[in-house]
Amino acid sequence: MYSNASSLLSDLLSDYDIRLRPGFGGDALLLTMDIIIASFDSISEVDMDYTLTMYLHQYWTDERLRWNNEIPIDEMTLSGEFSQNIWVPDTFLANDKHSYLHEVTERNKMLRINVDGKVAYGMRLTSTLSCSMNLRNFPLDSQNCTVEIESYGYTTSEVLMKWNYPLAVHGVEQADVPQFTITGFHTEDSIVSTATGSYQRLSLVFQLRRSVGYFIFQTYLPCVLIVMLSWVSFWINHEATSARVALGITTVLTMTTISTGVRQSLPRISYVKSIDIYLVMCFVFVFAALLEYAAVNYSYWGRERGRGGGGNEWPVNGANKEDRESAVNVQKWVPSGLMDGVPQPQDRRVEALEEAMSSSNTGQNHDTNSTTTKSSNTETKPKKRSSSPIPPLCRSGNTINEESETPDYPRYSATSLKGGRPHASLNHRTHHLRGSHTARAKRRMTLARMNVSMKQSISGVGRRARKVIPSFRVRDVNLIDKYSRVVFPVCFVVFNLFYWSYYMMAGATA
Repeated sequence: MYSNASSLLSDLLSDYDIRLRPGFGGDALLLTMDIIIASFDSISEVDMDYTLTMYLHQYWTDERLRWNNEIPIDEMTLSGEFSQNIWVPDTFLANDKHSYLHEVTERNKMLRINVDGKVAYGMRLTSTLSCSMNLRNFPLDSQNCTVEIESYGYTTSEVLMKWNYPLAVHGVEQADVPQFTITGFHTEDSIVSTATGSYQRLSLVFQLRRSVGYFIFQTYLPCVLIVMLSWVSFWINHEATSARVALGITTVLTMTTISTGVRQSLPRISYVKSIDIYLVMCFVFVFAALLEYAAVNYSYWGRERGRGGGGNEWPVNGANKEDRESAVNVQKWVPSGLMDGVPQPQDRRVEALEEAMSSSNTGQNHDTNSTTTKSSNTETKPKKRSSSPIPPLCRSGNTINEESETPDYPRYSATSLKGGRPHASLNHRTHHLRGSHTARAKRRMTLARMNVSMKQSISGVGRRARKVIPSFRVRDVNLIDKYSRVVFPVCFVVFNLFYWSYYMMAGATA
């Protein structure tokens, strides 16, 4: 028996030419196929592909491999290496990115030849196939991924490829897809025309629906909890600034972190996805809760300033309750009438500049008229200091002399040391310095007046704008929090109803 099989193979390959297809010069060769799905390994939305392990079987008839029925051999199963001695189809996967043939413990290839020349050629391979996904409804979407099989060199006039019905595809029901559910599959048969001719293409289409459970626990539920956490600030006292601001900023930053994590697991596509809409709306609700406290705080302190009488009190730097309690109002401790005539900061600045100008002009005229006398022996009346912004506590009889008793020492001597005659260079330098000082004082005074006039004009514009624009006054700022406790949850529930209803119906339609 073994001697007959060896001699049979030798006889079959004696005049066999592997370069020619079976039936060369005649009708097109019929090539049938079937696939057994072993497993779905992974599906990647970032790379738009999926990995599949399968058994690919091809069947055709080669008349050159027939033998006589007198030989007691009906079928021979040979190793995969024997395929190098006969013609095999040049089948390839059209949407393949990367594939490899399993080689443990030997190359997973099978060749079986029947007595009438029918050949069965099978192999086990793992392939990463491209899958163009539409992620507009992600993660409530459904995808169609295909396996496309085609002949690389033989056109439809030489090789015709068909599915081996009725058992063209096996093992789909037992396959388990990560994050997806296989809702169905079907096969397609088409002809692809290229520059080199028309080729037969067989396609296996998998209909996949994404399982939303993973995203509910990883994305949707945390977003809902963060939005609900932002509503806690509506029950916190509006004077607890630190607590409410910290809570609002924390929820905003948490939503930003969740959005960043979701984007990293998805490709950079231009259109808007379903999960993007949900994340953006959750961010809007969280940010609106933070702005709600800004409105409450502004309304509360605006009302407090209105009750205080505006400008009758000294401004308080802090806005907290502790700052207001520790602030000292000078008017409450100083008798009435002592505050009259106290200049404002801008008025004191202008008066100081005018006083400096007048004093420098007076000093310049005095030096011009007394150049022939010794200025070192004359006693000059000390300048009057500018008034303090804090009013004096005593007047009339017990007044404190506001004039400084410290003499004003000159920077330069007006006379020379020789003979008491005035030094010409020092006199010229003194006049030059006082002239430049006068010019600088004039410029400063001009800028101060421009600043005062600009602020007055801006305040006038603000007053006119407030008269034109209607102002909304809230009598009780707690009403804002009370309404927010109802408005925010209701709006969020309505949004969720519209969101889930729309995308569920869209997924069912698809």
